[in-house]
Amino acid sequence: MATGSGMPPMLNLKRSTQSGSKGMSAVSTTVYSASSTQPYLFSGAHIDLSPMAGVDNIIITIQKQLSAGAGFVNHDQMTYTGPMPPAHPSIYIQSIPDVYGVQILMQQTAGVLRTINCEFYDAKRLGLG
Repeated sequence: MATGSGMPPMLNLKRSTQSGSKGMSAVSTTVYSASSTQPYLFSGAHIDLSPMAGVDNIIITIQKQLSAGAGFVNHDQMTYTGPMPPAHPSIYIQSIPDVYGVQILMQQTAGVLRTINCEFYDAKRLGLG
């Protein structure tokens, strides 16, 4: 007699191909964007702000889409100014459960435009990419 066995859905945590060096701009620019057809986790980000100096000012905005076809709303926004402390030059963005979309935008509003290294992670159901 055959018996059924089920395996719960598994999440595939991986580094996003959107990770890498991001040239700052005076206008808000999307540096990461993801969505899925089923619930997944934006699993976080590490952003290295060690190149900041002097009067540099960088705004990082996290936006989330709350329903299909809806616009993005601000989930969080942080502003960083001047050189980062030597013992803590990078920031970490925590995981966010999502379905419809998460995006991260960055903008440099003062100082010499910098190149910032970013590493993004997401965890989607196996087979959904």
